[in-house]
Amino acid sequence: MAKREPVVEEVVEETVRSITQAQADYEQLMDEIRGYWQRARDLREKAAELKLSGRTDAQVGTEIRQLLDQAERFELLGDQKDRHEKQEAIGFIEDLQREASALRGTVQHNQSVLVRQRKELEEAKEEAVAMVQRAEERVQETERLLAYEMAKLAELEG
Repeated sequence: MAKREPVVEEVVEETVRSITQAQADYEQLMDEIRGYWQRARDLREKAAELKLSGRTDAQVGTEIRQLLDQAERFELLGDQKDRHEKQEAIGFIEDLQREASALRGTVQHNQSVLVRQRKELEEAKEEAVAMVQRAEERVQETERLLAYEMAKLAELEG
């Protein structure tokens, strides 16, 4: 059992590291998504500022359209990552958490088994000690009986 405990500890540590890394990856993904959405808001604000500037030349209209197109691309990219990659990351974290929970259950079960086995071992040791004591008593009784019989034999022969 001593060999298995370090293996279980390694599995637990690896699972904890995996969960921690997955959560860090998730946070990084969320930062990236928020960054895309922020960039889209910034571009829309810039387009609104140009619109409010009062300039009416064609270049301003083109620039406003470009800013709004870029904003839409960033927003779509953020939405796409939010729908797909975020759900995958959440699913991965949930899988790892289920694995950790199952592992905790296995560890608790194994600890219960170990406690029971240690108790059985102690009982077996006690029983073995009692068996040895009974055997020693039988040997001593046989030795006493043999000594008595030898003395009796010597008396009869002598």
